[in-house]
Amino acid sequence: MLHRYPLTAFFLLAYAISWVLWLPLLLSAQGLIAVQPPQILHLLGSLGPALAALMVTKICGGQVGWRDLWRRMFNWRVHWVWHAIAWLSPIALFLTAGLLTGWEGQPWQNFGRSSEYPDLPVGGYWVASIVFYGWGEETGWRGFALPHLQTRQTALTATIKLSLFWALWHLPLFGFTSGLAQLGVAEILGWYLSLLTGAILFTWLTNSTQGSILIAAVFHGTMDIAFVSPMPTMTTSMLGALITIWGIVVLFTTRPRYLSRVGKIVIAPATNTVAVDD
Repeated sequence: MLHRYPLTAFFLLAYAISWVLWLPLLLSAQGLIAVQPPQILHLLGSLGPALAALMVTKICGGQVGWRDLWRRMFNWRVHWVWHAIAWLSPIALFLTAGLLTGWEGQPWQNFGRSSEYPDLPVGGYWVASIVFYGWGEETGWRGFALPHLQTRQTALTATIKLSLFWALWHLPLFGFTSGLAQLGVAEILGWYLSLLTGAILFTWLTNSTQGSILIAAVFHGTMDIAFVSPMPTMTTSMLGALITIWGIVVLFTTRPRYLSRVGKIVIAPATNTVAVDD
């Protein structure tokens, strides 16, 4: 199955690894077990997509594909503009959302504060977010799944399909994380819309940097910090709206075939490495 259906195997493994690690937290939050599991399981579960991608690539991609995946995980040799977008745009959006909603005080002081891990300093939480939520997810979603999906379809179609698998992966989190557990039906639809437009941004970043997982990981980790930082509900909604608007702008200023100006990344069948289709 692995060699014939590597993408299917990847999704099944990613779900299995993450959901097994999250299961104790879910059972505890629902009152089904009396033990309080360590909260670090939330972080560890986020490594599921990366571990699945590495396992399937090792088996199906051979040594060349394996090395290519690792190379892209740490590929920092891209134009400085993409580094600026990855590191700074989530902070800019966080502050803009605060200003637009009339958030009194100094919103920047709340950036990086975590109610889930209150003992972690801002710098430590930022690093953890990039490593676990960034590399942990993006090695799988944009590093492995996206080029496989884009090999047979347009970047936009691939992005829409991937966003559905990405959204489903979050399912257990609705049972034990405060931010998602409190959402109603309409709010969940809004959450998915921001996830979809966010996926468009991730595809744009990944295709524009010839598949750099590092850039996607930094952007993901920093954006997650922005969303979980303490802020009024209205500001959170505004932040999601800004992401949605940005994604729509990218959609209408690039071609759906590529969602970038330099082509899309695909899997070269002869080598099982990423190549650019332009």
